[in-house]
Amino acid sequence: MRRAIQVPSCQFSVPCILLVLLFISVSGCAQQAGGTPPQPAPPDYSYDLLIKDVSTLPQNVYIGDNYTVMVHVQRYGMYTPTAYRLRIFDSDRALYDGIVSKPGLMETFSFNYTDADDAPHNIRAYVESADLLHSEPPLSLENNFLQRTVHPQPLGYYGACYDCMHLYYDAVSYSMRQAQSINMTRPFTIRRIGLYLRSATEAPCGAPVIVEITRDNGGQPGEVISSSSINGAEVGHEPGWHFAQFQNLTLPAGKYWIVARMDTTDSYGVQWARSEGNPYGEMYDTMAMDLTDWPAWDYKLFDFVFQIY
Repeated sequence: MRRAIQVPSCQFSVPCILLVLLFISVSGCAQQAGGTPPQPAPPDYSYDLLIKDVSTLPQNVYIGDNYTVMVHVQRYGMYTPTAYRLRIFDSDRALYDGIVSKPGLMETFSFNYTDADDAPHNIRAYVESADLLHSEPPLSLENNFLQRTVHPQPLGYYGACYDCMHLYYDAVSYSMRQAQSINMTRPFTIRRIGLYLRSATEAPCGAPVIVEITRDNGGQPGEVISSSSINGAEVGHEPGWHFAQFQNLTLPAGKYWIVARMDTTDSYGVQWARSEGNPYGEMYDTMAMDLTDWPAWDYKLFDFVFQIY
């Protein structure tokens, strides 16, 4: 007969428990003494300088306009730098290079331009902190530069000329004359006029296309002010821009007409692109004259495709 073996119960005395706690404490101290890697400092977002925008007033600049270029500088963050340096260029020409002390949340710097021509203006702006005690945080430096090209647009209607599905074409020849009115709200200097043309046949037109600027005579073309021409040999069957050059013709504000015609029967002529409707001007701002059928100006109720520089 087997006898049961008695196993003594495990009992911990108070000294034993204290010994275990002491061991844990010593281990923790040893690990701390070995050193843990220091925690990285939080990113510095104390302030941010940025070129917010480069804009113009008016928003759309046309050739001949007086306009203003504005550079907007903004700062973010809880810290206000004592100063910053701002540099603004128009291509290689310095418009501004200076220190701005005690900057506000938004500062605007304006530059006036007069009588815009068709030359683009590449505006570049740079801002950098000039605070000697607290430089701008590196994470904020990516917004310190902005550029915009201001490209004055010609007067006229030309938005659809690259999508010929939206265009129609009307004949300009010895017997057919076409006219487009223009309304100038201020004095204006004409250097060249572009017409969107194609030849009436597969071959180039060959003969000159005469382009006239006339006064308004009771709502139709009147006295010729100036005349130029387009080289018809350059007008092929594919539509494209063709220009008549004028010698800086300065006109006071008022209504005028662009007349396209030909003075020879040796060519089938050209076709001048037009829209459907009046995206440029008023309802009665285009006219035609057919010398073989009705030798008087008659309204057409749409707009031709043209540019004035």
